[in-house]
Amino acid sequence: METKRGVPNILGNGLVGVGLVLFAVAVADAAGVVDVRFSAGVYLIFVAISFVLAWLLRSLT
Repeated sequence: METKRGVPNILGNGLVGVGLVLFAVAVADAAGVVDVRFSAGVYLIFVAISFVLAWLLRSLT
């Protein structure tokens, strides 16, 4: 499953996917649609960390 750009690109794209899911959870929590364990701000911090790590991994290739 290795692409032309290699494993860091695959991991970076996976982290972008995780960040998008966490962002959706944060928005749903802020809108009151779901009741989750942490506040929306905590999920947004994890989103920022995921996006930064994804950017770093994708810039390695």
